[in-house]
Amino acid sequence: MKKIIVLGLSICTASISFAQQAELAIAKAKYTFSHVLDTNKRDKPYTEEMLLIIGKNSSLYTSNVRLEQQINFKKHVAEQIRNNGGTLNGAQIISNRKRPTIETDYYIFNQENKFYTVEKLMREYLTEEEIPKIDWKINKDTLTFSGLKCQKATANFKGRNWIAWFAPELPFPNGPWKLNGLPGLIVDAYDEKKEVQFKFAGFEAVKVNPIDLKSATEDEKALTTAMMGNEIRIPVKALKVSAQELNRLKKAKNDDPYGFAKAQLAGTGMEGLLNITKQSFGNRPVPTASQFNNPIELK
Repeated sequence: MKKIIVLGLSICTASISFAQQAELAIAKAKYTFSHVLDTNKRDKPYTEEMLLIIGKNSSLYTSNVRLEQQINFKKHVAEQIRNNGGTLNGAQIISNRKRPTIETDYYIFNQENKFYTVEKLMREYLTEEEIPKIDWKINKDTLTFSGLKCQKATANFKGRNWIAWFAPELPFPNGPWKLNGLPGLIVDAYDEKKEVQFKFAGFEAVKVNPIDLKSATEDEKALTTAMMGNEIRIPVKALKVSAQELNRLKKAKNDDPYGFAKAQLAGTGMEGLLNITKQSFGNRPVPTASQFNNPIELK
């Protein structure tokens, strides 16, 4: 317990809030993500619907399931406030989170050559690096996905041999997860064993104007362009840490989830959430990293 608290305090002291220029989205691509976490259970891969939000200079890869949960929860809160005379006092706020989701977001800012990872471990932690360079080999094979003519590319990246299909008619050098650097949007990708797959699930252009919060309704304030997935914005209060610090935090959470939550909430004024947190863990065994023998990055 003491180790967790010391680690949390050291990071909060050494880190500063991070801000990056926000950018409106111009397009979105959906993917059905599939990952064989345990090679002893190949018939039970983890799956989740993911979303790539694309701007002129940047992109954000995030969980579409989590985004929709957040949108619906914001609507619920706004409705409760409206029905309760403009206050939350006495309002019944019910969480609509029906399943856990991927809590890691990936940001790419092309002109700055910056790649950011934001991971939510009670608080949001941010790591920074250069955009991963991938040595793609483009060949002449073509395939069509929902009317999009795509070209094939292959590369070895993070220990896996990847096959990617990119659309030259969509001139974005972005893709799901850390995959990037092709002359067109990566719409479908998988490793040669198909243990990790990003299956194309749709593309749409985005037309949105930023909300003027001064004249916005309460519902509009609750659903900002960032919350709706129409803006690429790194959380202002994300704490910048090193990759090593983030790994230590993740290990601390896996080793003692309740103790980790207590350390994270200490001094925030939200200690009352601890009872809810403790009940949510209950006697349920918490999976550790060692139970998953097939990470997406093999090296």
